[in-house]
Amino acid sequence: MRRILPFVLILLLFAVLLRATVEHGQSSFNIEILYLAWAAFFFGILGYAVWFLFEKGIPIIPVKKRRKTKGDYLRELLIILAIVIALRALFSKKIEPYRGVRAPIIKYPKFHFFNDTFTITYEPLPDYAYFAPLFVFIVIIMFLFLQQRKKSQKMEIAKFDPEVTFESIEGTPEERIIKMYKNVVAGLIKRGYPYQKSWTHWEHEDKLRDIFEDLEDLDKITRVFEKAKYGYKLSKEEIEIAKESYENLMRFLR
Repeated sequence: MRRILPFVLILLLFAVLLRATVEHGQSSFNIEILYLAWAAFFFGILGYAVWFLFEKGIPIIPVKKRRKTKGDYLRELLIILAIVIALRALFSKKIEPYRGVRAPIIKYPKFHFFNDTFTITYEPLPDYAYFAPLFVFIVIIMFLFLQQRKKSQKMEIAKFDPEVTFESIEGTPEERIIKMYKNVVAGLIKRGYPYQKSWTHWEHEDKLRDIFEDLEDLDKITRVFEKAKYGYKLSKEEIEIAKESYENLMRFLR
């Protein structure tokens, strides 16, 4: 169903955009539909921007020594663009339409196809249609938050394996660091240290602040794990820091 839904939505979008009304041998397209779709698109970007700010914080204040990727720059550009458009729409002069009077038809170019003439017109849509961008904004935010919540729930605690090392794990350096961190957490749980699934990795570290002996190494591997978890490419220095901290922690947990 998930794979079919985007295809169905695309078909519906094209059906709305390309819908034409035939009057006296002429086909006409209401360009207000295109304007509304454009507004819905930017409200969708704004919804993504709001989710991103709540989920990952303000990208202008990066994690220490974090190298920005192309995805970071694209997200920042989308956020700035969405905010500028939203502010412009918020503070622009509102023109009250004349109720009960049919809006004038703006003259747009005519296109001739075979024996038919295709004209572009402008007419106001029903009032409820203008809630579509707001609906898209809400749906995008809800969808992204639900996806993130499902992703968090799927992160199960791995079984502690004292023999796991960086070299024994398959995958990219980032994937290895993530598995190493999970193994450390599993070792802490086995040792009887407090843990709850609802805690973030920073909350978990904070709960261990006064009761865990090697908080410094735990903090180091947690910082590197955070970058790996959110898809950032790790430097050689960060990988070495994580490996050293992991070995120090495993000496205690084994």
